[in-house]
Amino acid sequence: MGKLLQVFIIGGLIRFLLPTFIPSITTTLSSTVELNTPITSFKSLLEAIYFWNHDIDLYDGGVNHHPPLLVIMASWISFLPPSYVWFNLAYTVMDLSIAWKIVQLNKWYNNSRSKIVGSQITGFNNDLVACFYLFNPLIILTNLSHSTVVFTWYFIVESLTQIVQKRNIVRSMIAFAVATYLSFNALYLFPSVLGLALKTFSTTTTKLLRASLAVYFGSLLLLGLASFAFTSSWKFVDNCYLAVIYFKKITPNVGLWWYLFTEMFEFFTPFYLGMFNLYSFSFILPIAMRLFESNATPELGDSFLAVLLSLLWISFTKPYPTIGDLGFALSILPIFKGTVLPYCKLIYVSSLTLVTSLILSPIFYYCWIVLGNGNANFFYSINLIWGGVHILILMDLLWAKLIVDYGVENDICKKELEQLSLAQI
Repeated sequence: MGKLLQVFIIGGLIRFLLPTFIPSITTTLSSTVELNTPITSFKSLLEAIYFWNHDIDLYDGGVNHHPPLLVIMASWISFLPPSYVWFNLAYTVMDLSIAWKIVQLNKWYNNSRSKIVGSQITGFNNDLVACFYLFNPLIILTNLSHSTVVFTWYFIVESLTQIVQKRNIVRSMIAFAVATYLSFNALYLFPSVLGLALKTFSTTTTKLLRASLAVYFGSLLLLGLASFAFTSSWKFVDNCYLAVIYFKKITPNVGLWWYLFTEMFEFFTPFYLGMFNLYSFSFILPIAMRLFESNATPELGDSFLAVLLSLLWISFTKPYPTIGDLGFALSILPIFKGTVLPYCKLIYVSSLTLVTSLILSPIFYYCWIVLGNGNANFFYSINLIWGGVHILILMDLLWAKLIVDYGVENDICKKELEQLSLAQI
């Protein structure tokens, strides 16, 4: 039995057996603010399933924020006795599928960059890449809590795989449209995904853009019309997407929005909603443009790195983040072992900051909500540190990429480049 197969078997058994024999794990974790939000909560999904099975308006009461087609498909699982076992199996299969696609992306990336730079790039072995996802504690906890963000991750990596491996832009845009349908913030990945497609396909830019946009928005339109056909209402637009844009559910999470809008005067809320939404998207385009692999100098760009940086930025700025969002980005990070990771200088600091915030977050929340001997500032201070983790990783990766580009532009070999001490001016 190969190591990769062993990794998948162990990772799958952890995800399936733990919640099957100890169902209280899912119940407890699904109530944790670090792992679930009103937009991705498994509890609200179960309530939506109950509404659907009893012919009640899915969005009656404003509790459900899941898109109708997800609720309908989940309701099919609920009819299979015992339903919680089948849910465990569905989430296990979804995570294993994501891990397998990340392994495929790792193979493609090393081969692609090797051709561009003209020398062999050696990354982590496939079994190690799978381990970084399947045994990532943030990913395991997110999966055991049955957060619906897992489905969004699947369609994101499926979209990337269809571009770089299958070379099928139609399927890629359909998959990305489904990811956007499931989670509004996935839309912010579009420039980076499109940049990766433009680099991969040999067709003209105009032709590819037309095809991509047509398939993407056509798929979104079909998903919207199907949702309307099943629910006979457009309420899902307000509850699933406008609720994110207007931040209608102000509940504690690991993000930066909730505390500011709790303390803010209502008069200023519309202005800052616009500013926060603009800020969430403002850095996505520059990242995609700066790291775009042009035909003239492809070695100075890295469109796949742009996707990772966009994921990190979305995790940092989205209104309803979870610790799993960062965990997903960190699971893709090992793919860059042979390119930018050797030049990262803040790995140790970032790791310590990450561990510190993960330990203190549930403690401070417990002090605030349960013991009552703290306040919201306790928990939000850790959220700020959690946001700082994102910034440290983003800065480190961008600076490492600039170091690599400096070596390429000045024809410096890897050994000499590692010994240089470059400074920002």
